[in-house]
Amino acid sequence: MKANSEETVWAPGRPWRIGVAAGEGLRAALAGRWPAAMMVLLLVWGGILPGAADAAMVAGLVADEQRFLDAGGDVLIVENDRRDGSGPSGVPAAACTALNESATVSAVALTRLPQPAAPRHARGGDVPVFAASGDLWGLLGATASPERHGILPTTLADQLGVADGGWLALEPSPGTLGERLPLAPIRVTVADMSPLGDALTGVLLPTTPVADPIADACVVRTDLATLDTLRATVPAHLQLGADPPTVRDRLWTGEFTADPAADLAQRPLQWAWAATGPLLGLVWLLLRWMRRSEDALYATMGADATSRLVIRGTEWGVIACLGGLWAVTGGVIGALLLSSAFPIALAYVARHTVAALLVATAVVLVGQVRRPRSLLADLKDR
Repeated sequence: MKANSEETVWAPGRPWRIGVAAGEGLRAALAGRWPAAMMVLLLVWGGILPGAADAAMVAGLVADEQRFLDAGGDVLIVENDRRDGSGPSGVPAAACTALNESATVSAVALTRLPQPAAPRHARGGDVPVFAASGDLWGLLGATASPERHGILPTTLADQLGVADGGWLALEPSPGTLGERLPLAPIRVTVADMSPLGDALTGVLLPTTPVADPIADACVVRTDLATLDTLRATVPAHLQLGADPPTVRDRLWTGEFTADPAADLAQRPLQWAWAATGPLLGLVWLLLRWMRRSEDALYATMGADATSRLVIRGTEWGVIACLGGLWAVTGGVIGALLLSSAFPIALAYVARHTVAALLVATAVVLVGQVRRPRSLLADLKDR
């Protein structure tokens, strides 16, 4: 083999310096022709296929979980309906709003006004009206504003033609006195009230617990990690009378049967790198075995086992870096084409590619330290 400079010329009895061996490995990688090109291509596809597929799967699960949360999957509804007279009905509004002292909790006490109301510009259509106290804006994910005195559900706003920030005038329904209805038009915020459920959806009027000491229901929203703990502890906190209230999930009807968190942890492609890594390493060792006479030739030129390991390690490192960069680039593009968000695509494609390369490198290093049969036998294979 010809060296690139005078420093790489071998002299009998003189061991190779590390820099010389690394330079020879770089030269071998760049001059590898079809074996190097084939290996880079295999590395690229070994990162693109599982990485992009897994990223797309994760993106779908994240979207499913967001739909689950938007529909109220992290919401509990606490009620205490004692219409049979067996005890006091309702939940203490002040105790409900006190749950907001926790940084991860948004709680709202809702009290349905005894009489419905009718929008002034759409008479004949009664709508339920609720007095609400607590972190109403946070629970609905709406921006709080001191200039807004009511919250209107999106579906009702579309029917009435009221935009966010618009004005709404309420008047008593026919045959009612309009108890506690605002006398003047109010400026409203339009928000999605899916987390409250159909039974508690209507025009919400923010108020204080003092105005309604006993609420019909307490709606509590928290993160999924603390949902079970809150479900177990909230009945004692909101108990009114001898019997504890009833706690139910907002999605009690089974609108969402899948568990996105469990599906994310159990997805099959998350361990794909454990299969592609050893396979890529073994393919490289096979290619090196087919050209094993080169190692024997290096040995005849004075390269000891350490020098040959540096040569082959550098050669593999160059090829692995090139293949890894192209794999990440191609995998991210593939994941984006499969509707994955860029942060998810980059994170999961890079995770698969890096993990597979680390495993493949371990296989290559273990295979490279093998002792040749003999210099003469390997040289005869040329």
